[in-house]
Amino acid sequence: MTSPLATPGGLLSHQRRLSLLYQISRDISGRLELTELLPRILKATVENTQANTGSVIVFDERETVTHSALMKDGKFEPDPDKTLGATIKEGLAGWVVHHQQAALIPNTAEDVRWHYRPDDSRIGPKSAIAVPLPGRERVVGVLTVVRVLPGAFNKDDLSLLVAIADQAGIAIENAELFAAERRRREINSTLREILHRINATLNLNEVLPLVLDQLARVIVYDSASIFLREETHLRIAAARGFANVAALMELTFETNWGFAARVMQERRLIILPDAQAAPDWASIALPNHRPIRSWIGVPLLVKDEVIGLLTVDNLRPDFYTDEDAELVAVFAEQAATAILHARRFADLQAAENRFAGLFEDSIDPILITDVHGLITDANRKAAQFFGYTRTELIGQRVTTVHRTGTGFLGSQRFHNLTGGEEIAYQTRITTKAGVEIPVEVHAKRIERRGQEFIQWIQHDLSERIALEELRNDFISMIIHDLRSPLGNIISSLDIVQTTLTVDDETVQSILRVAGRSAKRLSRLIDSLLDLRRLESGSVTLHREPFDLVTLFAEVIEQVAHTAQERAIALNVSCPPQLPPVLIDVDMIRRVLVNLVDNAIKYMPGPGQIMLTATLNPQNMEIRVSDTGPGIPASEQQRIFQRFARIRRENAPRGVGLGLAFCRLAVEAHGGQIWVESQPGQGANFKFTLPIT
Repeated sequence: MTSPLATPGGLLSHQRRLSLLYQISRDISGRLELTELLPRILKATVENTQANTGSVIVFDERETVTHSALMKDGKFEPDPDKTLGATIKEGLAGWVVHHQQAALIPNTAEDVRWHYRPDDSRIGPKSAIAVPLPGRERVVGVLTVVRVLPGAFNKDDLSLLVAIADQAGIAIENAELFAAERRRREINSTLREILHRINATLNLNEVLPLVLDQLARVIVYDSASIFLREETHLRIAAARGFANVAALMELTFETNWGFAARVMQERRLIILPDAQAAPDWASIALPNHRPIRSWIGVPLLVKDEVIGLLTVDNLRPDFYTDEDAELVAVFAEQAATAILHARRFADLQAAENRFAGLFEDSIDPILITDVHGLITDANRKAAQFFGYTRTELIGQRVTTVHRTGTGFLGSQRFHNLTGGEEIAYQTRITTKAGVEIPVEVHAKRIERRGQEFIQWIQHDLSERIALEELRNDFISMIIHDLRSPLGNIISSLDIVQTTLTVDDETVQSILRVAGRSAKRLSRLIDSLLDLRRLESGSVTLHREPFDLVTLFAEVIEQVAHTAQERAIALNVSCPPQLPPVLIDVDMIRRVLVNLVDNAIKYMPGPGQIMLTATLNPQNMEIRVSDTGPGIPASEQQRIFQRFARIRRENAPRGVGLGLAFCRLAVEAHGGQIWVESQPGQGANFKFTLPIT
C-alpha cells in the first residue's frame, strides 16, 4: 500500500520538507527547558507526519529515562515515564538505542522489534518509525511516530525524521547542559549557604545532625549516618531517616565492620549500586529497618587521620550517580572540618576554664595586659595586693602600678616579651594607697581566645628581703663578735707552739690540729666579710702581676696535708713561659684553695686533682679538675649562690659560702667562672683572669 504522503496530494515536497525543518529548527532554537523543548519537537513532528501517536524519550548514560513526552490523537498524555520506560528495555526504542540506528517498520504485526501493546489486538497492525537522537558523544534519546495503518511510512519519511532527530539531539543535549549548569549553580549556592550554617556552629552535638539535615537538600536519601572512630570501635554520632534514632545512637561497631572498614582503611569514597549484592555487606540490625540497596560511604579525614565516615543510602538499587557521590564527599569534608573546629573549640574552652580556675585561685597577684601594656584582666589576689578593685585596674597601664625605670621596663618595655621571651626581674609596685612593695615579676606572652596577651605574675619579696636583712645582721654579728677572739686564739696557739719545749709529739699534733681548725674558721669569717664587701662593691682589689706557677705551688702547699691524708694526688700542668696575670693575689689564692679544698672534700676515696692554666688571646683560663663523683646538671648553676650546697646523699656538710666567694671574686676581676661535669666523671671548674 502506498503512503498518502507519497501521492502528489499527500507527499511532502522538497520545499515543504525544508520548511518543516526550518520550523522545527526555529522552534527549538533558544529553548533550553526540556519541559518546553520536548513537546514542541514532538508536536511539530506528529502533525507534519500525520502520525496518530508520537513519543520522545530522553535518558542518561545508564539508559534511565530522565524526560519524556507522549502524544496520542493530538493530545499529550500525563506521566509518560511510566508508559515509555519499558520501551527502552524491550521495545522498538530499546532496539534503536542498542543498535544506534533508525528503524522503519511497515507492519508492526510482522516485526519482532515491536513490543506488543494491549491495544494492538483491538486496533490491528500499524506502521512506525523510530530514530535515535544523537548528541555530541552519545545517543541522548529516541523519537518515535506511529500510524494506525500498515505501510504508511517510507524511506523519505525516515530521512525526514533522521534530519529532525539530528537537530533535536543537539538541542536536547544543549538543554541538558544548561540544566546541569543551572543545577550546579543552584547546588553551589545552596552549598555556600549550608556550609556557612555548618561552620557557624561549634557544638558537635548540633553540627553533625545539621550536616545530615542540610545534605538532604541536595541529595535524596532514605537514611544517612555519621560514624566516629573511638579507639577500638565506631559509634554513630548522628543519624537521619531511621525509625528509632535513639536506639541507633546507643550501638557500637567494630572498626572492621563491613564496608565501613573498607572506606576507612582505603581512605576513599565507595559507592555500591546494590548493597545486598555486595559479598562483604554488613547491615545495621534494627527492627523495621528495610534492606538498603544503593549506598555511598565517604571517609572523614582530619589532617590525614581517618576519624570516621559519612554514609547515605537508598532503598532503590542503582540510584546514585558519580555527581551524587561527589556531593556527599563535599559534605564529608565539611563534616570533618566542622568536627575539627568543634573539637578545637572544646579543647580551647577546657583550657580557658583551666586557666580561669588557676588564674582566680592563684596565691600570687596576676595581671593580664595587651601587647601594649594595657591591663585587660586581674585576678582576685591582684585586686587585694594593689588595693584597687578589678574594675579600677582594668584599663590602666601596667606602668602605672609598676615602678617605671626598674627591671627591664625602660626603652625596650615590651619588645622582648612580644618576641616570645619570658622575663623575670625585680622591681617595686605602687599600691593605690601609694605604698611601695618589692616584688619579683615573671612576665611572658600568652594566648587567650586566639589573641596575644602578656601575663604578669608578682611575687611579694617583702618577707624575703626582711629575712635577708636579718641574715645579714646575724652574719655581721658573727663577723664582729668572733673575729677578735678568734684572732687571739690563733696568736696564742702560735706562741704556745713556738715557746713550748716539750718534745711530746702528741701535744705538738694537738696544737697543729687546733691551729689549722682556727685558721679554717678564720678563713670562713673572712669569706663572710669578703662576700658582703664584694656584693656591695666596696672591695678594693690590690692587683699586681703574678706568676701562676708560683701561685699554684703556694695553693698545693696549703692543702697538701689534707690531700695526703685522703690519698689524693695533686698535679700541676702549665705551658712554659706563661705571662703573669694581673690579680689580687690573696683573693685569687683563696679562690684556688676553695676549689681544691672542695674537690678534696667531695672525693669519696683516692683520686687526683689537676691544676691547669691555658693561655687564650684575651685572658688566662684556669682549670681545677678532679676524679670525683661529678655534679648533676641541675646543680651546676645553683652551687655558685650563697649558702647553696649539693643535694646528694652522704654529701659533706658545709656552709655553702666557698663557691659564692669564688664567683664574686672572679667577677670582681672581670672574669667568669663555671663548671663542666657529667655525673660519675669528675668535675672541671674553670675561670678566666686578665693577663698583663
